[in-house]
Amino acid sequence: MQVSHVVNSRLMRGRTGMFCGGLAVIVSTAALSLIAHAQMAAFRDLTQGSRVPSEHLSVSQTCEKANSSIAEMPSQAGSENDSKALQLTIVEVLPATLEIGNDFSATVRLKNTGESALLVPAVPDGERVLRTSTDRTEEKYDVGDVSFRLLTGKHRGIPVILDSGGALFADPDDKNSYLALAPGKWLDIRLHGRVECGLENCVADIHADDAAVLTAWWYERVLSHRVSGCDETHGSSKVREVDSAPFKVEVRNPPSKPVPAKKLSAALRD
Repeated sequence: MQVSHVVNSRLMRGRTGMFCGGLAVIVSTAALSLIAHAQMAAFRDLTQGSRVPSEHLSVSQTCEKANSSIAEMPSQAGSENDSKALQLTIVEVLPATLEIGNDFSATVRLKNTGESALLVPAVPDGERVLRTSTDRTEEKYDVGDVSFRLLTGKHRGIPVILDSGGALFADPDDKNSYLALAPGKWLDIRLHGRVECGLENCVADIHADDAAVLTAWWYERVLSHRVSGCDETHGSSKVREVDSAPFKVEVRNPPSKPVPAKKLSAALRD
């Protein structure tokens, strides 16, 4: 009986150790999850796109012709320091293997690596933050968008700007319309893209590549539209731009489509 008691005690100790070990794993996983969520300030899913504000001001109908111009405005104060403190990283790309001509989604992270809080646009609907001056002569908004560039081929010399979409907006005169990123905090953004050139005139092609390089680019600026009599001016003032570190991906050609049976038999007869 005493031997049996000893065996059962050892068995109980073993079960207790297994239970404590399993509990420790659960607690550690939960703690890591809590830490990650504590550092993520917000998440925005832009895979369905975002809405660019419409122009609500126009020249008078009495004008025979509108005199339109584009003005490149000076960069916003402190934009250079803000760019250095804002880090852009590609976190995930799905599917892991990209196919030329097909869709993909990517999650990028905007992280504040500086010592003071940073304000970044975080509203997907630009119409919500567009503001018009009280004298009805100017409207403006802050916009930040992410684009993707892909390097493929033997030399990987010229990147292709991919077809992608998604932007975040804010009212430059209202700090509450921004997301405040405290030091060490980040904003995750999920976007949709397609493995094809997003420009009308492409200067490079996309090739199958086992070690292609994907990078992301955050470009933020304040866009304005000012109307005075028969003159209107569209202005752009850069806030910050940030490039991500390279992210290696595999790019494949899409699977060849099967030839219909009738066409195949006709080809064989020829």
